Amino acid sequence: MGTLFMKQKALSIRENYELYCGDELKYIIKRRKLMAKMPVYDIYKEEGTVGSVEVVSKTSPLTFKISLNGNDEGEIKYEEIPGVNKLDYPSKGITIDGNSILSEFVIKDAGKKTIGTIKKKIVSVGDTYDITFENDADELLFAALALVTDETFHG
Repeated sequence: MGTLFMKQKALSIRENYELYCGDELKYIIKRRKLMAKMPVYDIYKEEGTVGSVEVVSKTSPLTFKISLNGNDEGEIKYEEIPGVNKLDYPSKGITIDGNSILSEFVIKDAGKKTIGTIKKKIVSVGDTYDITFENDADELLFAALALVTDETFHG
């Protein structure tokens, strides 16, 4: 089982995040343009850009395009319902069910098996998340899913 901790950098001009596994910095996420109508976030490792999350539609449903390791990984759709976060990622057979009031999200595969969780810390400086996932190979995917989940709070 893998874990990540995602923290928004409090004093950054753009929305920037750092993701850690224990004390090790694994990823840095940077928003390309602060004032863009459709935000794009790039995910970096030491060797360079490894992914991106792009808002492609702000009308209902809010739609995100995911790219990981140079591959188009499909779109995630979010229908806004007050107090409820439900995201659908059909190309991966993934759903994210959450409660924005409690700030807890469960990620399930096509068979409805829980494959991870994303929990937002309610009291923190900047947005902060604890991320767990079953398969270590999905680390980058879950970094992107945490970013998408965060954007549903702000979108």
